Amino acid sequence: MYRTVLLCLCVGLIHFYKVKCDLVKRENKQQDAKHCCYRTLDDAMNEIEDLAGRLDRLRKKSYGCKGNILEHPTAFTALSTFTSGLPNGPIPFDKVIANVGNSYNPSTGIFTAPVSGLYSISVSIMGLHGNSIHVKIRKNGQELARLWTHGGGRGEVASHTLNLPLKHGDQMWASGTPDVRYTQRSLITYFQEC
Repeated sequence: MYRTVLLCLCVGLIHFYKVKCDLVKRENKQQDAKHCCYRTLDDAMNEIEDLAGRLDRLRKKSYGCKGNILEHPTAFTALSTFTSGLPNGPIPFDKVIANVGNSYNPSTGIFTAPVSGLYSISVSIMGLHGNSIHVKIRKNGQELARLWTHGGGRGEVASHTLNLPLKHGDQMWASGTPDVRYTQRSLITYFQEC
C-alpha cells in the first residue's frame, strides 16, 4: 500500500511539475511575445521616426524649388518697340505683356532671378528689309547664345530658347551688337520651372 501511495504521490508530483513547467513555458512564451511585440513596436516607431526625418529632409530639399515657385512665381513676356538703333548693351523690351513677380525691369531690359531654380529663356528677333540684326543672350554678362538675321526682302526671324539653372540674383538679358541696325517687334520671354 505504501508503494501505491508513493507511486501516486510520485505521479502527482510529476504531474504537478509538468503542469508547473507548462505554465512557466506559457508565461515565458507570453513574455517573449510581449518582448517581441515591444521590440517590433519599438522597431516600427524607430522606422516611423526615420521615415519622418527623411520626409522632412526631402521637403526641405524640394522647398528650394517648388515651395519658392509658389511663393515667388516668375514669368514675363515683353516686346521691343524699337525700330532702329538698338543699344549696344541690354535691349530694353519695353512693351510688357506680363511680368508676374516683377523680376523683369523694362527700363533696363534685365531680368533678375528672384529664387534659384530652372528657368526657360526664349528670345526672338525679326529683321526687316535687308537689315542685319545680331543679338546675344547673356547671363551675368557672359554670352550664352547668339541670334542673327540678315533681314531679307520680307524680313527674317531668329529664335533661341535656353533652359538653364539660375541662382538667386543671377541676371539675364539680350544685348545688341554694334552692327545692329533695325528690329521689328522682338520678343523676350522667361519663366521658371522646376
